[in-house]
Amino acid sequence: MEKKYLIGNWKMYKTTKEAIAFMQQLLPTLEAIDTGSLGVFLAPSFVHLSDMAKLIDRKGPIQLVAQNCHHEAEGAFTGEVSAAMLSTIKVSGVLIGHSERRMYQKEDNSLLAKKVKRVLKTGMQPFLCCGESLEDRKNGKHKTIVKQQLQESLCGMTPDEVAKLAVAYEPVWAIGTGEVASLDIITEMHYFIRQTLLEAYGGSIKVPILYGGSCNPQNAAAIFSAPNVAGGLIGGASLQVDSFIQLVKILLEKANDKAH
Repeated sequence: MEKKYLIGNWKMYKTTKEAIAFMQQLLPTLEAIDTGSLGVFLAPSFVHLSDMAKLIDRKGPIQLVAQNCHHEAEGAFTGEVSAAMLSTIKVSGVLIGHSERRMYQKEDNSLLAKKVKRVLKTGMQPFLCCGESLEDRKNGKHKTIVKQQLQESLCGMTPDEVAKLAVAYEPVWAIGTGEVASLDIITEMHYFIRQTLLEAYGGSIKVPILYGGSCNPQNAAAIFSAPNVAGGLIGGASLQVDSFIQLVKILLEKANDKAH
């Protein structure tokens, strides 16, 4: 069965006390579910990672993802966190180029390419985010923008390196807005991303493509059923244990349906 992914991106929410309480409620429920080939991840703030890591087993039902890291191995970069620091505290992957960082921190594709390589060097999995703005879509530039993001963020990488990462398609206009891309748009863009990667890195490459953009228990079944959708990068719906568990169960059900 193709591996599926569910990543809860907490962004700048929850205190450490709230994060620990969430984990203490989540873990027993999750351990009672046979997650099979489903990779379940949480991406909390940096300050929660160590405390949450103490509550999990690296081979357990849930793993940790960092929301960002610096592109250099180490150095005089006040306020930054290195990939090596993350890899030593049970962090399994790193979000790279989330639209909010592209927007607010002005991260460009060339910087993201360095981050992807740095994460790979430390043995973690990069989750590379891509997606167009509403203006890009209205102007018919959505495919051009997404292709450029992929090409430039993966510049100089080998097929073997690219095969180790995952891509998250997140239409900027559907993040935190309650707006959800139609199934036609999701299907079209996931197929386009798949073809872009195949053309660049060969017909045998299998990179999971996740959907991110106001995905919740009400619309997840339809989204996870779409072709080339290997799971979800979840924002608001990952902040409550009940809704996150619902998404786990929905994705597992759809994965099993496709397997049979």
